[in-house]
Amino acid sequence: MGFIDSLNRGEFVKICEIITPKGTDMSALYNTAQNLKGRADAFLVTDMPNAVMSMGSLAASCLLKQKGFEPIYNISCRDRNLLAIQSDLLSASALGLENIYITDGDDITLGDHPGSTPVNEINSAKLISLAKRLQEGYDSSGSELAGRPKFHVGAYVNSNAKVHALDLEIDQMEDKIKQEVAYFITPAIFDLKPFEEFMGRVRKRYKVPIIAEVILLKSVATAKFINKHIDNVRVPDEIIDRMQAAGDKLAESISITAEIIKGLRDICDGIYVVSLGWESKIPAYFDEAKI
Repeated sequence: MGFIDSLNRGEFVKICEIITPKGTDMSALYNTAQNLKGRADAFLVTDMPNAVMSMGSLAASCLLKQKGFEPIYNISCRDRNLLAIQSDLLSASALGLENIYITDGDDITLGDHPGSTPVNEINSAKLISLAKRLQEGYDSSGSELAGRPKFHVGAYVNSNAKVHALDLEIDQMEDKIKQEVAYFITPAIFDLKPFEEFMGRVRKRYKVPIIAEVILLKSVATAKFINKHIDNVRVPDEIIDRMQAAGDKLAESISITAEIIKGLRDICDGIYVVSLGWESKIPAYFDEAKI
């Protein structure tokens, strides 16, 4: 039974980010997955986050699946033209990967190869439509496929958008749902009240599962970095003040995050945990949140 089955049963799912190695040594990735076995319902294998070069998410997802874990293959539009992106989706299906998460990809200037040329031949909305087309048995040129892929497609929704932009985000969810998007993942949530308002509006229109991103705050510096550099995410001043005043930063981080997770359990359908290098500490956060 996969995490999609858990979502469909109404269970609160836990997805954890997996960062692929900058090299071929998979030991740290396997250790992370093993440490969270039985705690995480799936692992989202990110596609070179922050545009930092690393092993491809397709290979890492396949290797995780071979080890008995449930991966979510993240495919972004940043580095692939129309030929390559279709080829990768077909390859994923042939390798037994059904869970995919479609994104545009982080700005290439953020990463360790800022002089590289981004591709972005299509955007994530068009890739969602293309994934549906492939599942119908045709490529983007209309040629028939010899065998159809089958995917559970996830997409991003900016629940933290400003008022008018948020209206558009919610409207655009309808188009993506028509293209058979099975679930949405939001940016990181630190303030439950506006997110609850967003969820109230979404629930009135759609039944699709919403999974909230949760970032583990490692320090005050991390919080300030997020506020300065990460789009669509803001750590409230009161949380920064709590971290600043705490003698034990880890304990306070666990307490803050557990409060957020407990609140999210009554609002949405699951969480996507981004640990920022603290993968080994995730069980402590889950224990405090009683999940």
